[in-house]
Amino acid sequence: MSPDGFEAMGVEVVVGGATATVLREVERLFERLDRTFSRFRPDSELSRLNESPSAFVGASPIFVGVLRVALDAARRTDGLVDPTLGAAIEAAGYDCDFARLVDDERPPGPSVRGSWRQVRVAGSLVFRPPGTKLDLNGVVKALAVDAALQRLGGEGFVAAGGDVAVCGAAVVGLPGGGSLMVRNGGLATSGTTTRHWRRGGETQHHLIDPGTGRPSSSPWKEVTVAAGSCLEADIAAKAAFLLGEPGPDWLDERGLPGRFRAADEEIENGAWRAASEPARAA
Repeated sequence: MSPDGFEAMGVEVVVGGATATVLREVERLFERLDRTFSRFRPDSELSRLNESPSAFVGASPIFVGVLRVALDAARRTDGLVDPTLGAAIEAAGYDCDFARLVDDERPPGPSVRGSWRQVRVAGSLVFRPPGTKLDLNGVVKALAVDAALQRLGGEGFVAAGGDVAVCGAAVVGLPGGGSLMVRNGGLATSGTTTRHWRRGGETQHHLIDPGTGRPSSSPWKEVTVAAGSCLEADIAAKAAFLLGEPGPDWLDERGLPGRFRAADEEIENGAWRAASEPARAA
């Protein structure tokens, strides 16, 4: 079955192996998640929570579930993938849909460091210090891709921007050229090649260093990771990007294949090289 696609979350979503009915279900899934978690829709649940002056805010089950996933990602990456950087990314200038983003001569706003350890979830209540703005885009798109793949009920794939999940096997194109055979797993790329802009005469991007509250100074342009799911690949790719030079070793310690692209070099960690070796004859 030939792939079908639609636009959602600011990227093209491509689905292979879906019936017309399932494709509509997948499109509704992406729309529901975008309607809940978009930073650019004033009526989204995320926007309403971020604008609330109260420290405690009631949230829907889907919101609480995704926030728990984001907080777990922060814990497992020692705070590198931090869901409390909404104010920091706005300060860098990413305060509207990327398609509408233009260079701005004004300087960036004040830096805001990550504070995920101060966020609490109790039942349907979310606590965060007043002024804290959540940004759950670090997990939402990958969660949508994995959930969409489950809707297929068989072999196929779902791709949204640089996030891919595969049931069965599929050849996936890689940023900068080349391809990788993905079997029953996920692939994700985090980087600044496409999503960057100018603010105050300096280049800005959306991958915020939670320790400084500013766009990361990582030497990498892109980091691609393969894992058992798109979510796991996406979390690892972001963390490895933000770690900078230690990124390849960090992935190797976790047995995750990673490819790192800088301005003048490309590095594959040990796990990537091992996974890419042709199968040896028995």
